[in-house]
Amino acid sequence: MIPLLFGISLVAFLIANAIPADPINANLPPNALNDEELIAAFRAKWGLDEPLHVQYITYITNVLQGDMGTSIKTRKPVADDIRQFLPATIELATLSIVIGLTMGISFGVISAVWQNTVVDYFVRVFALIGVSFPVFLLALIGLTIFHSELGLVGGPGRLDFIVRDPPKVTGLFTVDALLDGDFDKFRNALSHLILPSFVLGMFVSGIIARITRSSLLEVLNMDYMRTARSKGLSERVVVIRHGLSNALIPVVTIIGLSFGNLLAGAVLTESIFAWPGIGRYMFRASTAQDFPAIMGISMLIAVIYVIVNFVVDILYYFIDPRIRVA
Repeated sequence: MIPLLFGISLVAFLIANAIPADPINANLPPNALNDEELIAAFRAKWGLDEPLHVQYITYITNVLQGDMGTSIKTRKPVADDIRQFLPATIELATLSIVIGLTMGISFGVISAVWQNTVVDYFVRVFALIGVSFPVFLLALIGLTIFHSELGLVGGPGRLDFIVRDPPKVTGLFTVDALLDGDFDKFRNALSHLILPSFVLGMFVSGIIARITRSSLLEVLNMDYMRTARSKGLSERVVVIRHGLSNALIPVVTIIGLSFGNLLAGAVLTESIFAWPGIGRYMFRASTAQDFPAIMGISMLIAVIYVIVNFVVDILYYFIDPRIRVA
């Protein structure tokens, strides 16, 4: 994991500096672009006047000491910005993966059990729509119907404009509201959370449903499945206990990757729903050529994916008994 993170940091650093853009143009006013002294002072302040290898060594040394640099855009430490924006993304990603997992595995099992029936065709069409339908369009349709027309869910943002944030404990508004005992604020936060979570969850559920169906179809006709049926076990027990448990390896893999994607920040969804998460922060940093913030987010995403894949590898041990025997 450690060599991998160092390699990712080097690649991200080189790519960020290879972009044909200059943070001078994005962060200084137009009337200051001809002031050579001001430009030189700006480059010296942010270390942009040093050679690339010196910049990289300085950055890695600071990161190992817990310093991810200072954002050129917000003028605050990147680590503080991440602590501010990450909880919103964690809250959104967690509910999204729960929705996607519930719908995806359920529909995948139903589709495999009733293969080549009307139910199977319906699930396959649903999965295809979930995977291929543009997320931003689904988000706009959801906002128009369920918020503007029907008023069933909250609109953009994490809370209504007149509602104050709950006392910060975890940064997750639903959790913090429950810890504060404010159930009205919890319902308000949940009403704002449910629609963007469903939008992302539907996309994830389409992928999970397709993987679950194909994986389960491979094991339904195995010899041990026929043996289980011959013992008089009910079809539900055969499918769930013997079939699904052996078909979960590729499903767990895709769940881990999907959760990593969600934690990395859904830029379009967070932008449409004005969700103050990592995705919006990353977009603003990239448009401002904010190199410290870009590097900080790149390292965060790398750490997320490495940890998620590490957890998935551990889950293999508990899901597949052959790995424990080996």
